[in-house]
Amino acid sequence: MADRDDYYRQRTIASWDEAAPVHAAINTSLHTDVASPDFNSLNPDFNDLVDAYGVSGKAAVQICCNNGIDLLSLRKKGAGRCLGIDGSSAFLEHAADLARSAGHPDIEFHCSDVHQLPDKFHHSFEIAITTVGVLGWMPDIERFMGVCASLLGPGGVLLVEELHPILGMYEEGKPSTLDYSYFNTEPFVDANGLDYFTYKKYDAIENYSFHHSLSDVLMAAIASGLQLEHVKELSYNIGNFCADLEFVDNNPPLGINFAWRKAQ
Repeated sequence: MADRDDYYRQRTIASWDEAAPVHAAINTSLHTDVASPDFNSLNPDFNDLVDAYGVSGKAAVQICCNNGIDLLSLRKKGAGRCLGIDGSSAFLEHAADLARSAGHPDIEFHCSDVHQLPDKFHHSFEIAITTVGVLGWMPDIERFMGVCASLLGPGGVLLVEELHPILGMYEEGKPSTLDYSYFNTEPFVDANGLDYFTYKKYDAIENYSFHHSLSDVLMAAIASGLQLEHVKELSYNIGNFCADLEFVDNNPPLGINFAWRKAQ
């Protein structure tokens, strides 16, 4: 099981390394955008959640930070020490460049499989975040939630923004269609690349994603010693996956936000 999960993550990280220059070529205005003192990439409800808990002066970590713009948004809100963790060295190079363009070259970035983090990061942060599109890359959701919890000090808060688990039932398309069981446990395999901006396909290393039900996520957090303080389901598109479903007559939830606190 562990060897198989390691293989899934390693191939997916390699696929993300391939995607980094594709994303950079699409998001050409980011270096200018992040230089603005008002730059904020957070979706509205997640932004409100971050503000409700407050980040000013707090040590913050983003797990699977991609190009770092959400972490930069926390820094613009006044967060103190900021660390971004991701397995893709190519995306972290872009993230470091953007941090410099934003005037925050002191933001730290660490390239690692999230399950192989050094002990020095443990219990070091007051706020941890993951933003849309992270949980589905994790073969073992309980193990991942344990990693998130391990980064927090006592009383620290984990804020999660994610695609709603019900979207795991849909095949993306025009229109998106209901094709899978909610209780599917087989990995989704894709080798068409990870351009979720223009949806251009390219020959890519295969990536593996996984469906986790709502109960899977909640029980993983409980097993990791995290206490739920907030949950909100969202009716609008937050991640460009099955975005057409926002506009159908009987739309499913498209996103969900959580806040968990680590015990004192």
